[in-house]
Amino acid sequence: MTTIKKRLTGYLFACLALLPAITFADTLLVKISGIKAGQGNLRVGVFDEAHRGEFPEGKYLHGAEVPATEEEMTVEIPDLDPGKYAIAVIQDLNDNQKLDRNKLKIPKEPYGFSGKWKRGSASFDQALINTEEDGSTVTIKLK
Repeated sequence: MTTIKKRLTGYLFACLALLPAITFADTLLVKISGIKAGQGNLRVGVFDEAHRGEFPEGKYLHGAEVPATEEEMTVEIPDLDPGKYAIAVIQDLNDNQKLDRNKLKIPKEPYGFSGKWKRGSASFDQALINTEEDGSTVTIKLK
């Protein structure tokens, strides 16, 4: 075998050895219930550690916006690497790109979070979930 072929073979084996350490992005499925069907859009934001300070209504890592057509819907977030994320969902009834609140700062539009959140506003840590390499599904009920 020539020197070039030996080097190429060595590089190939080195690359193959690293293959199990490489993680591939997958799709996160966000199952949402409690939707007011036919009203506005669902806005789903996926926040990572770098976007912690923006949670829950600021700039997110990944997101999706879809028309709220059914009482229960599943929104796909593609190309998400496995890891820890916090997810916020709002139903923007009047399509003004924000969560409307009353004078007491209580939301007037449906909203929800991932994780151990039950009601009120969730912290980033309360909303954290782990996603898997083969895709994950999270269920969020809007309040």
